[in-house]
Amino acid sequence: MNFKSYPFQFGLRLMGIILSITFGLFLAQKFNLFFTLLVLMLLILVQIWDFWRYQSSLIRETKKFLEAARFGDYSTRFELASKGGVFADLEEEFMLLLNQLKTSRASQDNQEALLGEILKNINLGILGINGKKEIFLINEKAQEILNIPPFQRWERLSERIPELKNLIGNFDFTGRKLWEHNFNGKKTELYLDLQHIKLKEDTFHLISLSNLHQEVEEKEIDAWHKLIRILAHEVMNSVTPVVSLSETVSTMLVNDDGKKKKITDLDEQDLDDIREACKTIVRRSKGMLSFVDEYRKLTQLPAPAKEVISIKTLFEDCLSLLQASAKKQNCIIRYKLDQQRLALKADRKMIEQVLVNLIKNALAAMPANHAGEIELSAKLSESGVVIRVSDNGEGIEEDLINQIFVPFFSTRKNGSGIGLSLSKNIMKMHGGDLKVQSQEGVGSSFLLQFKD
Repeated sequence: MNFKSYPFQFGLRLMGIILSITFGLFLAQKFNLFFTLLVLMLLILVQIWDFWRYQSSLIRETKKFLEAARFGDYSTRFELASKGGVFADLEEEFMLLLNQLKTSRASQDNQEALLGEILKNINLGILGINGKKEIFLINEKAQEILNIPPFQRWERLSERIPELKNLIGNFDFTGRKLWEHNFNGKKTELYLDLQHIKLKEDTFHLISLSNLHQEVEEKEIDAWHKLIRILAHEVMNSVTPVVSLSETVSTMLVNDDGKKKKITDLDEQDLDDIREACKTIVRRSKGMLSFVDEYRKLTQLPAPAKEVISIKTLFEDCLSLLQASAKKQNCIIRYKLDQQRLALKADRKMIEQVLVNLIKNALAAMPANHAGEIELSAKLSESGVVIRVSDNGEGIEEDLINQIFVPFFSTRKNGSGIGLSLSKNIMKMHGGDLKVQSQEGVGSSFLLQFKD
């Protein structure tokens, strides 16, 4: 039996008090022993005091633990182990819980520090507003974009920038809006995104701000970097073998002492090698000239000569040009129109070139021995005419979707990488756009979006 256990010690003290009181009452009724009763009363008081001290030490240490947990004081030490038994076990549990809280708090602090660094370095302004219209989160980029101090109340920020309040309203929308604002007399275009996060009964509003001009610049720089890499790759592919073969021919035409060889010093094998090297140099040089010519076409497009075009006639002309090639590949090309008299205003030759490029790409994307289908369709949307060129070919890999319009990038071994970038430029010159939707193994759709 554990004589230091809490139940035993508690019961022993309580029993001692009960027995002392019972014995005192017995003496008071049977005998008139004043001194004995006085001593017994003192003994009872001592027992009550000891019982209270015993219990208060437990309550005091428990309160110390709760305060340590509440205020994060993980260096707190307890005075229970010396009592042994259950008190020592209780102190051990207290220390284990405090260590777990300390570890959890350290992990939380690290996460908060990481989040703080992310919000500090992210190129996006972030504002977080709770249901009480309190700004609980505002990063440095948001302060820089809005030219404001770190406000804590939405009302104060609304008073400072009324346009923002009018744009946000009652936080009753979700998505993106374009915001044109004058900061210190300078016009700035911003993207404003509003999202809502609901946690239990509370709703939080998350506003993100980004500079439209900066986003466009970054994308342009990225596009230039991709273009320069591709140009460098193509130039090196053509120039390297030309330089190497030229050095080889030069070496074959001189002696070991550096003097020119006479024609009589060259045997038939030497002449064959020189002939083949020259052929290769000519072929690679022509390839380089072709590459430069394609680049010139891409950068020197003429202004479109717009006229009203019947889309039905446009489709029929494209089909007549490529129907024979499609049949050789066991592929069907067809068109579909909801409105037979649908028309658009554009440069006929340019748009026909775009459609021919897209159909040729679709034919090239058809796997061998595959019953290919290519469909041209057109419809009238709110913004203007939309022409769709769809196929059931191999589709485009997800990680290549963002690169297919980069000049000279091609997924085909012998592709020039000009067709799609040229087509996109033609659509841009018409005030429209060329977009793609694709799923690998299912097929692709290219959308020519015209604006009235």
